[in-house]
Amino acid sequence: MEKMRKIQAILFAIGENPHIGKTVLMKYIFFTDLIYYNQRGSFLFNSSQYIRLPNGPVDSEALAISTESNQYFAVEIKNTRYRARSKTYLTWNFRAKQPCDLSYFTPYERKLMKMVLIALKNHQARQVSDLTHRLRLWKEFSDGDAIPVEYFSLTESEIALLESHGLYIDGFQRKFCGKVIPVSKENADAIHPLNPERIASVEEILDNLIKEYPLPVLDAFYDAYLAWDDAFRRALRINPDIASELTEKGCDAVCYVSASVSTGDENNEELNRYCEMMEDDFNRTSDELLSSHSYREKELKNSLLEQTMGISRSMATSLPPSGRR
Repeated sequence: MEKMRKIQAILFAIGENPHIGKTVLMKYIFFTDLIYYNQRGSFLFNSSQYIRLPNGPVDSEALAISTESNQYFAVEIKNTRYRARSKTYLTWNFRAKQPCDLSYFTPYERKLMKMVLIALKNHQARQVSDLTHRLRLWKEFSDGDAIPVEYFSLTESEIALLESHGLYIDGFQRKFCGKVIPVSKENADAIHPLNPERIASVEEILDNLIKEYPLPVLDAFYDAYLAWDDAFRRALRINPDIASELTEKGCDAVCYVSASVSTGDENNEELNRYCEMMEDDFNRTSDELLSSHSYREKELKNSLLEQTMGISRSMATSLPPSGRR
């Protein structure tokens, strides 16, 4: 599954930029993973190992996939001599054999991949490599070294550097995911139903996030965000098992809208439709939670009534005939 996501991500890149070279292609995978990790705490492509190479960090599996032709895309390797240079260089040309299957990615993941491709499109391979060389995850290791995952946590100065090159990371989306994902994981392992003190501590976090919501910057998503907040609070009380799913949807939505704003798409119809769709989705989840809770309460009352009637019937039948009415 994860290998196929990388293949589909490569097909996506070829579709967006048919002239993309191998160095930029590998940096596209890297920067997409890097941004996702700093927002969500995990790699988008579930990359098991990044290697420090002369041209920058490389996902070892993505490197292997893109080295030769396969059933998804063709790889042509040529010796190229650049103008005013006597030395020849190997160049890779990629040609898709089939279109990217977008179902492998959420709307935000597609938005993120496109943002990275746009940021890299007008840069030469050397410029893209030089940008990675300014990150400590490359500077502090030698060629061939595996880069520890913790080095993917960027410093504030590194985030500012990347954002100056159109690779947007920071903002409310990073704060939101950084707060909600740990809470969701913690409560998934807790004994249900959650006690009032635990619920109160989570709601304090949610209250603070509402206070910090960036209006008017993300105004288009505000109603949908409040709908998510209602659904999440209701899930904590009624069915904490679905809080993880709500967290994933909420993070993806906040990141999608934030990326749209960063890239100048905040007023387009597509974004407005997306916000309306997510608001409807969160409201539907909230209504379903309330409906299921009411149904369970009714079932519980009926069950208690049946138990009471059963006890009464048993007592009645156990009495001697003279004691019965």
